[in-house]
Amino acid sequence: MSNQSDQEFPGQGDQLGAPVAADSVPRVRGRRGRVLLPAAIAAVVAAGVVVVPALAASQDDLPSITAQQLLTKVLSSKVQTFSGSVTASVDLGLPAGVSGLLPSAAASAGADKAVQSQTAAAQQQLLALLAGGKRTFQVAVDGPDRQRVSSTDSGTAFTLVHNGSTAWAYEAQGNIATELTGISGGAGGTDSRLSNPQQVAAQALKALGPSTTVSVAGTSKVAGQSVYELSVKPKGSGSTVGEVRIAVDAANGMPLQVRVNPSDGSSSILNVSFAKVSFVTPAASTFAYTPPSGAKVIKQAAPAHSTPGAALPKDFGTKDAKGAKGSKSDIGSNERTIGTGWSTIYSFAPSATDSKGGSTASGISGLKALGKQVTGGTLISTKLVNVLITDNGTVYAGAVTPALLQQAAGK
Repeated sequence: MSNQSDQEFPGQGDQLGAPVAADSVPRVRGRRGRVLLPAAIAAVVAAGVVVVPALAASQDDLPSITAQQLLTKVLSSKVQTFSGSVTASVDLGLPAGVSGLLPSAAASAGADKAVQSQTAAAQQQLLALLAGGKRTFQVAVDGPDRQRVSSTDSGTAFTLVHNGSTAWAYEAQGNIATELTGISGGAGGTDSRLSNPQQVAAQALKALGPSTTVSVAGTSKVAGQSVYELSVKPKGSGSTVGEVRIAVDAANGMPLQVRVNPSDGSSSILNVSFAKVSFVTPAASTFAYTPPSGAKVIKQAAPAHSTPGAALPKDFGTKDAKGAKGSKSDIGSNERTIGTGWSTIYSFAPSATDSKGGSTASGISGLKALGKQVTGGTLISTKLVNVLITDNGTVYAGAVTPALLQQAAGK
């Protein structure tokens, strides 16, 4: 294959670009330390790609399409109204007891009751999902100003509704409804980067390095819709991810299913899919909400000029990415990354205390209790992320195989 890193992307069959720096991989901070977003997932948008000339099969009589054309279709999608049901299945293979070590979002000092109720509900949903099994959600969207997501699953039922300047969050287990008023308008315009989707698709592929293969793996049906299957696979070995498969609606470019399959060939780590979908504009009554009788209602005014996501910090999702270059963090010193792309490993030597005065060592001890003894340390293993804590306390973690962690640690 010829290298086209300095030329316009031709459409298929060429190796593109160079690896993106490891500090572009996003990471998220938790109360007990830093929780690493799997490098393998981040690599879909921050590693490298070779677009192979595989075209969609014609089992549904859909036109053949290249990977770049399919990405362009997704970026060009103008779907703003839809409704249906979504199923989410997660199988991380977490060790028993790991949920007890996850930070409590609702325990923040000084948080008001509205924030506590919403964060507690969000944490409950997260823990239920991480625990495994299947969850079902009902969704409805009518542009940037009206959305509804709800679930009636036993023990985790909730409803989130945004309707113009008002939003509701209801958590059934506590029978608490929070009303947020004074929300400003929706998204506020189209992202200028999407003004030329074909160019954006080509630039996105060229910006990626040589660690990934992307192809159109064929066609299928999702929720009764004909879809193209976009396959994203790491090249080489060492990653716990074997493939990320995205099903894209052939008619309108909206992704209808995402599956993350492990490299060991076992069941999917993540499978989020529409079971039913309609692109008809939902009725206005869908977004009207009245709390159940007897529910405790908490009222809260939104900050001036806020949007539904205004409560998030301005640096949300970017702050920790800067830390990869060695900035000081909650987990201690001597942080470094080993490798790139799907096989990135994060290593750090914890300090005695974190930035809030808590004991990092006690958190590490709690993790070790969930693992098994291996040569030179303790291994905490899941289907996606593996963590090796060496006998001297150094931690190695990543969406990579245990063997790769031990190799990085010199064990």
